[in-house]
Amino acid sequence: MGAICAAGTDIAAAKRSVYEGRDNLSPLSLFDSGLKVAPLSGQVASLPHFAIGPHRTAQLAFCAVSEALSGFSDRKGLSLGFVVATTVGGMTRSELFYKAYKADPSELHQAATECAAHEPSALSGFLCETFGGLGFHTLSTACSTGLHAVGLAKRLIQNNTFDLCCAVGSDGLSLLTIRGFSSLMLLDPTGCKPFDKNRKGTSLGEGAGAICLASDKACEILNVKPLAFVCGWGASADCHHMTAPHPQGLGAQKAVRAALHEAEIPASDIGMIATHGTATPDNDAAEIGAMKKIFDKVPPFCSMKRSLGHTLAASGIIESIFAICAMKDKCVPVTAGFSESDEAIGLVPQSRENIAISHVLKNSFGFGGNNAAAIFSLSNGITR
Repeated sequence: MGAICAAGTDIAAAKRSVYEGRDNLSPLSLFDSGLKVAPLSGQVASLPHFAIGPHRTAQLAFCAVSEALSGFSDRKGLSLGFVVATTVGGMTRSELFYKAYKADPSELHQAATECAAHEPSALSGFLCETFGGLGFHTLSTACSTGLHAVGLAKRLIQNNTFDLCCAVGSDGLSLLTIRGFSSLMLLDPTGCKPFDKNRKGTSLGEGAGAICLASDKACEILNVKPLAFVCGWGASADCHHMTAPHPQGLGAQKAVRAALHEAEIPASDIGMIATHGTATPDNDAAEIGAMKKIFDKVPPFCSMKRSLGHTLAASGIIESIFAICAMKDKCVPVTAGFSESDEAIGLVPQSRENIAISHVLKNSFGFGGNNAAAIFSLSNGITR
């Protein structure tokens, strides 16, 4: 696995911050948002010196993939594929070009070069070529994209398309997303407060995560043991509203039930839920309402959004990485920003230490009713 985010530029540097629920939001300084007040955001303070790529989203992805593949320098005889999740793609570069063009129309001659990097698939092609992959897929389903990438990578391993498949999620902060969420009144000016009674909205962030899935053959050839297993994945589309979740979380329920069905475990085996937990009033209530329908007793849950910012398409993968780390380190992270319980939700996030967790559920829900859920386990069960 590999990750770069507001909490740190690699997993080792970031995970303690996530576990302890540190507030890693700061006033947006990467660019001028044009808003009256710079919104609190999860920013990567400085990219590592080795980061390369045609734009910021690609550079973040390069860092995450480099860490994920760092132990696999000799992949001779193994096919490597990529499934890349992004909403921003090359927009971080396109926005800079458009600004330059507005200031100086003679910059138009650079349009072909600058805009060639705009499309999300250009990011996938860059990663595939740079790291010697044999093929790639590109997904963009709003904030559920990261977990969809994990699910597709799992399928590509299962059907022997690739021996190794990297599920990568990457999004840099962009003017469009900052101003778009602001126009929807979904940004909390004081920073997101997941599940808190006084929550008013989310806080955006940037970063990248990469999870390298491997076949049994690849593990044997590389002489490695899996960190965890993707035992279940589920997806749904409830199409309730362009931006709002279904009030009863029906699509969320379907996705989680599908993941449990594939994992072949009862809901009671889940030891922790790494929620989507965006801190918007509707999303948090709908998510916990959905979990109450699935679990007789909802297990300990957390949200990482105040520690990371909402990294959009990257959130599902980055947060899965820290959920897997937490499962192995026997803890449930603190939910930064939470202080007062909401009677309308009826449950509160609770951190835990020295708790045995064998299965963790990760949820991701996006605009348009796109829902995804994945179950990560310490063992691969009796049927796999």
